Amino acid sequence: MADLIGQDIGRYHIVEHLGEGGMATVYQAFDTRLERDVAIKVIRKDAFPANMHAHVFKRFEREAKALARLSHPNIVKIHDYGDYEGSPFLVMEYIPGGTLKSRMGTPFNTGEAVRLLLPIAQALEYAHEHDIIHRDVKPANILLSEKGQPVLSDFGIAKILESDEGNTLTGTGVGIGTPEYMAPEQCLGEEVDSRTDIYALGIVFYEMVAGRKPYLANTPMAVIHKQISDPLPSPGSFVTGLPKGVERVIFKALAKRPQDRYASMGEFAAALEKLLSEVNTRQAPQPVLTRAGKVPQSVSESPAAASPQKSPDVTTDTGQPVSPPFKAVKRSSIPAWATILVGCILVFLMVGGVLLSQKAASQSYAPSPTIINAAIPLFTQTTVPTSAITAVALPTATVAAPAAVKVVTPTMATVIVDTPTKAPGIGSSRISDKDGMKLMYVPAGKFQMGSKDFSEAQPHTVNLDAFWIDQTDVTNAMYAKCVSAGSCKSSTSSSDSKFNGNQQPVVGVDWSQADAYCKWAGRSLPTEAQWEKAARGTDGRTYPWGNQLPDKSLLNYNSNLGKTTDVGSYPSGASPYGALDMAGNVWQWVADWYDPNYYQNSPQNNPTGPSSGKYRSLHGGSWDDNNVYYSFSAYRYFYNPSYLSDYFGFRCAVSAAP
Repeated sequence: MADLIGQDIGRYHIVEHLGEGGMATVYQAFDTRLERDVAIKVIRKDAFPANMHAHVFKRFEREAKALARLSHPNIVKIHDYGDYEGSPFLVMEYIPGGTLKSRMGTPFNTGEAVRLLLPIAQALEYAHEHDIIHRDVKPANILLSEKGQPVLSDFGIAKILESDEGNTLTGTGVGIGTPEYMAPEQCLGEEVDSRTDIYALGIVFYEMVAGRKPYLANTPMAVIHKQISDPLPSPGSFVTGLPKGVERVIFKALAKRPQDRYASMGEFAAALEKLLSEVNTRQAPQPVLTRAGKVPQSVSESPAAASPQKSPDVTTDTGQPVSPPFKAVKRSSIPAWATILVGCILVFLMVGGVLLSQKAASQSYAPSPTIINAAIPLFTQTTVPTSAITAVALPTATVAAPAAVKVVTPTMATVIVDTPTKAPGIGSSRISDKDGMKLMYVPAGKFQMGSKDFSEAQPHTVNLDAFWIDQTDVTNAMYAKCVSAGSCKSSTSSSDSKFNGNQQPVVGVDWSQADAYCKWAGRSLPTEAQWEKAARGTDGRTYPWGNQLPDKSLLNYNSNLGKTTDVGSYPSGASPYGALDMAGNVWQWVADWYDPNYYQNSPQNNPTGPSSGKYRSLHGGSWDDNNVYYSFSAYRYFYNPSYLSDYFGFRCAVSAAP
């Protein structure tokens, strides 16, 4: 959109550019009729598809009228709305004191933080009573008056830009919002309610008292992973003297499950009022940063194979502890100022069996008054887990098979394959005549599924029958055959040149589309157990290629290419059975419903996952992920099965039973 400074939008003369985001541009303007300063937020037309413009404009008008009826001293007033050359705009009260975001970066005194947030909580309580959810509470949307009074803006903008089905109009596959402040249910595209705003305001509170956000990463998708899966680091880990009452309020507001948070914004506001009363009756210690320098805005993370530590207990109203339902180990950045302590830190990490990685070191999640920091060199230390066994080299010879002999087996439906002349072994392969996929043989037998690095995936023995697994992810060219046959829907990324190369993995397919393809091909999605065995073998290795830390020669990750690449581009990253791209490139849908506890008590023989659930499991990490933990073969991710993403693809498998 062209700069509008100096132009007139109806009776509003544009004076100054105030700010810009992904969805809109904000200007200061002068209302020539009422002779007052106003703020105008102009929604960008390119923020949503052209075929949705009429729908968005209709919704915009409806939401603007609803917002204009709100009347609260801590909510920005809506004066007018309209459209300018096809772009909707809102005319709002002008608040000249800047935003709370400009004051972030160092810890607030507890009393000051609560005094600023309590009016915002009360404003949200008022809005919720009028059936309006904000959806994008963050410091940039908390304005400050000339006298320092907080005022909340941008009510309803997220809802205006969402479709009726809850998906975004931008095609990104994630609900509109800001990843660092989005609740897990919002990240997963589920229905939101007042408890979503409680979570977002809890993140703002955390950032104010700790001097940093709880979840940092280099990409929005990586932050979303953390919001969904990672335990909350104690804010007391970043500052000293933080009252325990503050931590209790934050941990309850930021519970992963909505039902474990405060029941209403009014209840959250009451907790803040109680904190303020406590601060006023005693002098609370001033929080002090335990690390020098400015807190970084993005972090690359490293794995640490030490046993995961639990975050401080969250309690319900009955006083019973509530454990976070999504358990995954999180490690975040540690700056390099305390180099004199590096020897002590390395000893600690080696004792714990820690894998070090690029640009970051581990961080404890247990409450702690300080963090000890040390500079860690890039990939200079690798501690192999005690369970690891020296990797066995793959056989160099493959089993010979006469090309002329072809058999249709019952378990392969209509797939015609080359049949070996003797029992297949490791390294054996076969070609599907349906889609041309090369399949690799995985022998029957036991393996240790899970890893001590993840509390929900502890090692346990699983026994699987022999099976074949696709050597690579299904490609766009293969998927196109299924579409042409009328058995598959087109992928949403088929027109995007970043992802639609013939040999790139198909992306933009949901779980049911992946399942439909595998059935058409005479195969099925692999179970979690099948996928993990095919990825890591039986020797307890961490990654498909062994225990060596990831690098750009082994997989496509950490946005080193900024997109997917052709399947099979990383032969050095092959699994023990010759499967390729089992880490990086795209997350891979598997057959199982997700249940964090299923594999702790699953059947030992051929487990197939829970019979039902809300989410489907994925494995392997993607081209955009910077956390090496996502590349662990035992790491389990999950998502709404109806969602489409440029990070999600799949491969198929089939039983080797005669």
